[in-house]
Amino acid sequence: METRWNPNRFDLLLAVLIVLILPILARILYFTSGALIPLIIYYGVAWGISIWRRGNSGYSLKTKILIPRAFVVNVIVIGLALVFAFLARNMDVVPNFTGAIFTGLIWAPINAASEQLLWIYLYDSWDLYAPSKEQYSTRSWVWINRIVGFLLFTAFVGTIHTLFWVEFLDPVMADSIFGVIFILLTSLSGYIHILAWRESNNMVYTFIPHFLLNLVPLFWTGYSIFPFLIK
Repeated sequence: METRWNPNRFDLLLAVLIVLILPILARILYFTSGALIPLIIYYGVAWGISIWRRGNSGYSLKTKILIPRAFVVNVIVIGLALVFAFLARNMDVVPNFTGAIFTGLIWAPINAASEQLLWIYLYDSWDLYAPSKEQYSTRSWVWINRIVGFLLFTAFVGTIHTLFWVEFLDPVMADSIFGVIFILLTSLSGYIHILAWRESNNMVYTFIPHFLLNLVPLFWTGYSIFPFLIK
C-alpha cells in the first residue's frame, strides 16, 4: 500500500460516513449484544476498506527506511504514556490472569494491527485528494484538504473511544491527573502514526507502539476483554 495513492470523491464521502456512523453503530451494538460484533465490524471495515480502496494492507517485511524517526518518537511517547498508565491504574479491575493472557495474545495484536488502517485511511482520503494536479499544487487546496482529514481523523478516534471503548476498556483511571496525561500522550501517539506511515510506507511501524500500549497494562491490571464480548 503506497503512501501516495489517488483517492476520489467516493473516498471523501466514505470517510465522512465512517466517522458519522461507525462509532454510534459500535455503541448501539455493544449495549445490545456485547463487544464482539462491533469489534468484528470495526476490524473488518479497517482491513476491508484499506485493501479495497488502497490496494493492500500496507504491512510488509520490506521497508524503505530502517528505523523511521517518527517511530522512535512514538515508542518514546508510548513509553511515557505507560508510566502514567501505571500511576493511574484502575485498582477496581478484578484480575483475571487467564483472560489477560488470552487478551494479550489475541485482542492486543489484532487491535494494534487494525485500528490505524482505518484511522490513516480517513486522513489520507482527504489529504491526498485532488480533482487535478493543478489544484493539488496550490497551497490553499493542500491545506484545506489536510485540515479536513485531520479533523475527520480526530473526530473518529475521539468518538470511537468515548462512545465505545470507554464502556469496557478501563485499565486507567481517566479522572486522575495521571490519567489525563495518559490520554493526552496516547492522543499524541495517534497523530504520530500518520508521520511514521508517511516516512516508512510500512504499517509495521504503527503496529509496534500500539501493541505495546495494548499489551503492557495487562501485566499490572490482569484485565480481560472476554467477559465483555457477549452479553
